[in-house]
Amino acid sequence: MNDDPPPVRRIAITLDAFALSAHALEQAVRLAERMNAQLEGIFIEDIDLIQIAELPFLREVRSSSRSEDAISPGRMEQELRALARRAERLLSEHAARHNVTWTFRTWRGSIDTDLLAADIEADVFALTRLGAALTRSRILPARCTAVSVLFTGTEASIRALDTAISLSTDPQRQLNILLSAADEAGRDQLQQQVSERLGEQAEKAHFIHLHDGSIADLLDILSDTHSAVLIMERNSKLLQSATLRQSLNSLDCPLLIVR
Repeated sequence: MNDDPPPVRRIAITLDAFALSAHALEQAVRLAERMNAQLEGIFIEDIDLIQIAELPFLREVRSSSRSEDAISPGRMEQELRALARRAERLLSEHAARHNVTWTFRTWRGSIDTDLLAADIEADVFALTRLGAALTRSRILPARCTAVSVLFTGTEASIRALDTAISLSTDPQRQLNILLSAADEAGRDQLQQQVSERLGEQAEKAHFIHLHDGSIADLLDILSDTHSAVLIMERNSKLLQSATLRQSLNSLDCPLLIVR
């Protein structure tokens, strides 16, 4: 029986009005290059942000002149179109440098309730910090280079593992395998499964056991291991334990979701 997962044909990455991360975009482009996949840029028009612009008392204060301007839905729409053009231009430039084929489109909806359920035909979905200007944002330190993947033993997590392997081919990148199981015996079984998958590469892998599988537990591990990216399967319970926006803003690194 052939245990190899189906090849990755399409990789999608979110781009939004606040957090056009060149670092995250470059990682997605490099992954598409390695996997010979098409890259799709999806500009997020957050419906919650658009609804805020409808509030009559909302004003924008310009730092240069201290003048105030009303923010209207029409003006917000105009600003979003300009930002979408900028995002498309950045995607085009990064993709051209690596000879990666790409597409671009705009998606409108609620990040928390609609994004993960959206009709996005991608094998790997790269999510970056969304709506960062509305929250406190930290800069990812330069030392953060590790690739971390959450492994549970499912077929989807095997695909997530293979994606992590593709991203960690650089010898300077550490590969962290986060094991999530109910007991020690289960974790040992998962570690053996990963080691067999990695073969000779198992020597450079760093196995980490999640204590309770909570978001707080995960955040501590990602911080301690200087993770630059986290990879997990679409049905991970960690994606259900908090709102998507809160999860992305807490992680402080791009999140790759493998379907």
